[in-house]
Amino acid sequence: MTDVIRRFVSGNKARFKDKHLHLELDLVYVTDQVIVMGYPAIGLEGLYRNRRDDAKKFLEHRHGKNYWVFNFCPVRENSYAPTVFDGRVSRYPFPDHHAPPLAVLPLVAREMRAWLDGSPDRVAVLHCKAGKGRSGTLACSYLLSMDITPHPPRLERSNTTKQWAQVKVEKLMQVMPTDDPSGSQPASPRVSVETLSSAEDLTSPAETVPSTSTVTIHGEEHPNGTIDVAPVSLKHVLDLHTSRRMKSPSSPTKKVKQGVSIPSQRRWLGYWSQLLANQGPHGFWEVDTIKPKPKVRLTEIKVRMKDLGGVRVSLVRAANMVIDRTKYGRSGGSKGNEQGHVWVSLARYDDVLAEELEACERATRHESGNMGKVRTALNEDGERETSRHFFTDSQWDSTKMVRSFARMGVIGNNAVQTEKAGDEFLTKYVLRPLSDERWVTIKEDIPHATNGDSGVVNDAVPSETNSIADVTHPSHERGIVVDAHREIRVKFYMGQVFIAWLWLIPAFHVDLPAMTPGTASTILLTRKDTDFPVGIGSALLDVEISFERCAEEEPEQPPGFSHPHSVTTPAGEAEGYADEPTGIAANVDSIATDVVGGFVETTQATAN
Repeated sequence: MTDVIRRFVSGNKARFKDKHLHLELDLVYVTDQVIVMGYPAIGLEGLYRNRRDDAKKFLEHRHGKNYWVFNFCPVRENSYAPTVFDGRVSRYPFPDHHAPPLAVLPLVAREMRAWLDGSPDRVAVLHCKAGKGRSGTLACSYLLSMDITPHPPRLERSNTTKQWAQVKVEKLMQVMPTDDPSGSQPASPRVSVETLSSAEDLTSPAETVPSTSTVTIHGEEHPNGTIDVAPVSLKHVLDLHTSRRMKSPSSPTKKVKQGVSIPSQRRWLGYWSQLLANQGPHGFWEVDTIKPKPKVRLTEIKVRMKDLGGVRVSLVRAANMVIDRTKYGRSGGSKGNEQGHVWVSLARYDDVLAEELEACERATRHESGNMGKVRTALNEDGERETSRHFFTDSQWDSTKMVRSFARMGVIGNNAVQTEKAGDEFLTKYVLRPLSDERWVTIKEDIPHATNGDSGVVNDAVPSETNSIADVTHPSHERGIVVDAHREIRVKFYMGQVFIAWLWLIPAFHVDLPAMTPGTASTILLTRKDTDFPVGIGSALLDVEISFERCAEEEPEQPPGFSHPHSVTTPAGEAEGYADEPTGIAANVDSIATDVVGGFVETTQATAN
């Protein structure tokens, strides 16, 4: 009975049966040396996830002491002592459904490489909670860094019965004699187990690369906007992971679900692919830390949405009222949000955490500059540099790792515009920075405002004459100054209802060397480039983010903030989460609109 429950929870993910141990686990071999699996759980959670004892029994029976576990779950989500696996555990935690700090990718890839290069008998075991997004992202990070093209498992113990049968068929086809009477063997395409596994998910490189964004500078498009530097290699790795991690579709007409499916995580792999090819942004992760990092000013964000329709507008209004009147709402009675106005929250990882991870990346980078290899030279203490002990304790992941630092909303009478595209109408929201003081004013004062001249009522749908920010002005008129080399999470809301989010690093999308201070550039991302656009997010058409280059001496806005356990005081903590809906509060629309497929996943995601 419990196996039935576990299969249901696994959904579209493939599972592994060991006939000798009579075990079935949410686990697969991506290669002969790389395993990904679901969280090894105990107690009630063990009824629907991998039982911890079963996972350990499986690994020890098959690999003895030649396995090392990589755990990507923060302690606030789930945890266990390293002694569970005899101390062979490394932690690199980051929130579920998110992109990690980019420096985590090389650190994990290098530690995996150092371990696996020690013996062909060794395996690396990667897990998060579901063993899909986070584990898949970091497994692909390692596979991208390999010196040879990774291939599916070739050992019997790494394949299921069906997969091993395919491998044997391939070997048989290679030795079969030709029917050509001349005895010659004409060249023919070789059918491999990899082709058999992934043929149903063949897509063009452009579809596999994580982003289709473009950059415009002075009205001209620049190729730096796309991140398909190594589409064949990246596509190969993503397809390999998908072919191993996901079930084959029940019908030939159905496509295989992607293994790494979250656009921002795929975008991160695109960034990593560029860095490995030495084609990353100029000066990115510069060894010389004295040089100032380039800064850009985020001036505005344009959001275009299709017509929601009367029924969905009513649901959004009802959702905002429910959120506002329950303990889940964190807005403290923000009646103004009932009107369904669009705004965004900007966030990034803790600044000290990001700086220390980047310092660890520089310290462990190979002397040759190869991003995928760990440094071999000893440090001043006569020891080899390692990132293994970075997350030994829970300093960085016992609380929220992602911190909000600014908000943007509609400003002025022309900030909400109506456009016609074919037979349908679109609404475009032009979002600019909001100060904390004005944010409070918006929430408290807008419900009492009247506009007799325009005939607009407080419960109306946002329009050109009815804006949540008509009485506000931006905190920084020219925009928000950010480090171009740092990650930004842009999280979209309508009132208090979650629309979607996306992660990006500006330097990978704008041509900084070609930009002088004041030069503007834009990044255009479609709905497919955003994460979890379910519910009202299905009406999202595209997002256009505008940056301009600014002088390097300009301070970031706000100044750096850090973890409460670190040396400095978290300057951004006061504005961090007080007004940002989370968890079920951000997903009432998903419930109301019966988006069953994405609701559970998005509810978990928006809680971070």
